Amino acid sequence: MKTAKSKYIDPKDVKPPIFNKTLLISLAVCFFVLLVVVIIWINPIKWFNERRLDIKSGQEVIPTNVTKDITTVYGIEMQNKCFDKFEEFIKSYGADYSKCLAPFDFTEEYCGGVDPATEKLSSVNILVILDSSGSMAEAIDKDTKINIAKKAISDFLIKMPQGVNTGLIVYGSKGSNSKSLSCSGIEEVVKLGKNNSGNVISSMNSFYPLGWTPLAGSIDFAKNIFMENGTGNKNYLILVSDGIETCDGDPLISAENLKFEVPGIKLEVIGFTKDNATRDFLKKIAIRGGGNYLSASGAAEISKALNEELLLIKKDCLYTTFYQMASRYNNNYFTNLNCWLDAQKQESNDFNLNIENKFVNAECNVEISKALGARQNEFWYQKQTLLENNQATYRKIQNEFNNQLKELDKTR
Repeated sequence: MKTAKSKYIDPKDVKPPIFNKTLLISLAVCFFVLLVVVIIWINPIKWFNERRLDIKSGQEVIPTNVTKDITTVYGIEMQNKCFDKFEEFIKSYGADYSKCLAPFDFTEEYCGGVDPATEKLSSVNILVILDSSGSMAEAIDKDTKINIAKKAISDFLIKMPQGVNTGLIVYGSKGSNSKSLSCSGIEEVVKLGKNNSGNVISSMNSFYPLGWTPLAGSIDFAKNIFMENGTGNKNYLILVSDGIETCDGDPLISAENLKFEVPGIKLEVIGFTKDNATRDFLKKIAIRGGGNYLSASGAAEISKALNEELLLIKKDCLYTTFYQMASRYNNNYFTNLNCWLDAQKQESNDFNLNIENKFVNAECNVEISKALGARQNEFWYQKQTLLENNQATYRKIQNEFNNQLKELDKTR
């Protein structure tokens, strides 16, 4: 039996198993695929750029698993870090909108008047010139003219609206035997003053009819009083006389000067006489002074004439007072509106200059901008609510004026 011989195998001729090579290739392919997936998912270039911008803008990178602290201001949700910046801005640059919420208030005295040129409050001044010359001692209607005139003027002043300045000038009560003394003896028996009708009435017994008739001098005397008190006021001059000039003056020239030197004055002449020539002369004085003439031949007529004057003055007072109220209401409306617009514009400009353009934090800039807008809107609606209240106040006063006008018309 033959024995088999062992065959020698050279190590160089030995090759690794095929499965080892295949396994290596598979592992390499899997690693490459995994690397591509990781690169696409992480995107390191994008992450780097975003991180670079966040660092540049000052934003703090907050991990997604961390909850932000939120504060609500003017209905806007803000991060606490943004709220701190918002408060800092308001402290330094926030507009004071409360100045734009001025209420409309009108408490001036009735008949206060207003100068249309300046819209400033003015006074209502009423001066009465009473003839106390010798002819006023004439008897009429079972009494003297002077007593009838005194009573009518007293009733007239008692009914005068509160707040009106009244005064009384008298001529002819001096110098019964001296023309020069009488013509120069023009007196301001009661100085022009507010609510002093009582003083005027109590002074009626301090003078009596004696002398001459200085009509021109009395008108000049009254003109100087008006000019001393301000020509921008509402001025009335009521002249009660029964005669013509007897002191060598020219009352027509004086009346004309009064009209030009006291602009807007209302001259009312009451002729307490039955003489046609005297009436014509007194009427010329009224016309030359840009005023009106009323004729009165007895007690009833002079009372009626003065009551007509009172009605005109009261209505004029209502109109001028209402004019002032309307003017103040309009000023209040536009003042509040312009105040808000100016404040909002300045605040927005300050935001752009001190916050937005500095690019401190883009995210906070948006939140602060929204909060500022909400703050401005809140004050705007407060202003609108105030406007509605102001309108209600205005209408209430307007209705009161209209009711007073109706009542005055009933007294005619």
